[in-house]
Amino acid sequence: MKRSQYNLAQWLEWMENNHPTEIDLGLARVGQVYRQMQIDLTASKIISVAGTNGKGSTTALLEAIYLAAGYTTLAYTSPHMLRYNERVRIDANDVTDLLLIEAFNAIDLAMGEGAARISLSYFEIGTLAAFYLISRQQPNIAILEVGLGGRLDAVNVLDADIAVITTLAIDHVDWLGDDIEQIGREKAGIARSAKPLICGELSPPSSIEQLAADQGIPLSQINQQFAYQQSSSAEDQTWSWQGLDINNQALSYTGLALPCLPVQNAATALQVIAKLDQPCSLAAINSGLQNASAIGRLQTASYLGSQLILDVAHNPQSALHLAKTLKKSGLMARVHLVLGVLIDKDCQGLIAALTEVCLHWHLVTLDVPRGQTAEQLQKTVLKQGVEKTNTSCYANIEVALAGAIQAATDSQGAAQQVVVAGSFVTVGQALELLEK
Repeated sequence: MKRSQYNLAQWLEWMENNHPTEIDLGLARVGQVYRQMQIDLTASKIISVAGTNGKGSTTALLEAIYLAAGYTTLAYTSPHMLRYNERVRIDANDVTDLLLIEAFNAIDLAMGEGAARISLSYFEIGTLAAFYLISRQQPNIAILEVGLGGRLDAVNVLDADIAVITTLAIDHVDWLGDDIEQIGREKAGIARSAKPLICGELSPPSSIEQLAADQGIPLSQINQQFAYQQSSSAEDQTWSWQGLDINNQALSYTGLALPCLPVQNAATALQVIAKLDQPCSLAAINSGLQNASAIGRLQTASYLGSQLILDVAHNPQSALHLAKTLKKSGLMARVHLVLGVLIDKDCQGLIAALTEVCLHWHLVTLDVPRGQTAEQLQKTVLKQGVEKTNTSCYANIEVALAGAIQAATDSQGAAQQVVVAGSFVTVGQALELLEK
């Protein structure tokens, strides 16, 4: 069968096997195909979003606020949880199979033939598909989430109108190393001279400011050019923000609606909006803050008669945020945690961050590339001083969830909460189960 006759499932299978490596950082190949496609993106304002954590949340917040303000949007994120179509949202709706197939056909043609054909990875093809769909749909605002790093990521083929760094931490060590200054430089590589760079990291490495100064990039950093305050009172469900507008004039908002996503990311999103010449009213901002959500980020769901919390926290920084949120909800030492973690993650740091809130560890084997067994994960948990009787090992997510729910239901005393975390894979498998 010719690829021009493929359905979406066949295209995705072909993409998975098309390139010799899953990750192949660099802009030469993908840039060559992009230029061959002759894509026109001039009708859209492009926002690129990099960072260790918070990319999905920040993208969702920007998307929701701009939609509330009446703009058309396209958001590109990765990975997906259930369906590939989730990776491209047009006005908050998952892209159709037909549009993806159209994009993949255009990319396949631009890749060339024979000895001159250019090989691209799964992610590179998906990124070019998002670019193609921006040119096809011409949204007012296109928000593009960087996959890995920044400078050499396929998204960086484009010159964004504004670049964002959400948060920074040591992750993907095999690709980005363990030097936070170098990671900062890589992430800041998505910015362009004379185009704004917004950084939401509370403790940014000096390399970001240095790169911005060297390349003439106007930098806005949290707690310097913009800031936010959140009331410590449980009764006050509002927050305030101060920053700079497109003309570097002071701008502030009070009484903002508290989003279900991290306020730190919301503050970063507001500085992005303030620096882009697509104004949003206070009413639109509040509406977007109230409506923004991201799949697998503090997501609630029901399964077997119990309420679950699903969160893709997969490194120490994101796990600390999850633990902080659970503590605020009164769940100290009351969590039955269903945890599956990839072998190349900082499992020890992630587990340490969650130890205070966790009553029982329900450890699940991830039968995927880079997955680790529940027994491997258990060894790391025990090294944190957790009693073995407070751990259980499961072969898959279905039995792990059933075990956690049963244990939480049988418990005496204060109500207990089942939480699923540790990886996009873990949460994705749980969502698949819930869908059934």
